[in-house]
This record gives sequence, structure tokens and C-alpha cells, in this order.
Amino acid sequence: MFLRDVQRAGWIVEAADKSGCVARCPAAGCETRVRIDMNGHMPQRGQASGSVMDVAVGSFHDAREFLRERRRLLSLRIEDVEHAAGMADWHLAKFERDATEKIPNVQTFIEWAGALGFAVVLRPQELPLLTLRLIAESRDAVDARQRRFELERSKRHGRLPSGEGSG
Repeated sequence: MFLRDVQRAGWIVEAADKSGCVARCPAAGCETRVRIDMNGHMPQRGQASGSVMDVAVGSFHDAREFLRERRRLLSLRIEDVEHAAGMADWHLAKFERDATEKIPNVQTFIEWAGALGFAVVLRPQELPLLTLRLIAESRDAVDARQRRFELERSKRHGRLPSGEGSG
């Protein structure tokens, strides 16, 4: 499968269309982007590893454990972190407990991590096989979807897409 081959060649798929994709270098600080056509040359590059301080988490439980340990390593009380993050008293305590089903909203999580010296970063990774398959199977719908996406963007910005207007 083309997109899987792009990823195996060491690239991060950024965008895809009927004839190929735009891929970028996964190395931190690298700005290299390439257009790779389905029937063209596949440029190779090595896999880059992340920074030593990067922490990949697969669940909120993992993130909570990491942030709690970070707080403890800094010898901070929950109240200290709440104050540093601008949270109300006892707000963070609800999320840090093991037996809780409470999960903070994204903004609260970002502020919690930030108060402990971490940025929440969305870093590209390989697309799951199901997503690659859905992309491949939907190539015939790309033009219609792009028109719909442009219309949605235009509505958000309060303007009509190019080529459309009132009489």
C-alpha cells in the first residue's frame, strides 16, 4: 500500500490526494517536505528518534501517573500545582487520585502539564492501518470532500468560497 510504504521509508504523511501525498521529515527541527507521487520515486530517509524528554502516553491514566510523579520529584503539593496553573482549590486533586473516573478537559490538562514544566505537543506518528485503508478507499471522493471542506472553512470565516456568490 502506497501510504504505508511512505511511512516505512521514514516519512510522516501530512496530506494525501488521488495521485500521491505530501510527506515531511519526522526529525525535530527538520522542515523538509516532499511531494511523493504514487508512481514516482520514493525518497528514503532514516527513522528519527524523539527527544530524551519526550513522554508518549497512551491513556489519561499514563499521563496522570507521569504528572503525579513529576510533581513529587519537584517536591510540590497538589495545592502548589493548582496555584501555579491558576486552578481552583481541590480542582487538580480530583484528577490526580487513582480511584477517580474524572478526566480533565483539554485546557485543564494543558495547564496542569504546563505548571509542571511540560508542553502538550501533538507530534505526527505513523497513521494506523485502518486510517491508511480509509484514505486509500476514499480517493474517488477527494474532490467532493475538498469542496465541502472549503465551504466549511468559508462559513467559519464568514465568507463564500471562491466561485460562489449571490446572483
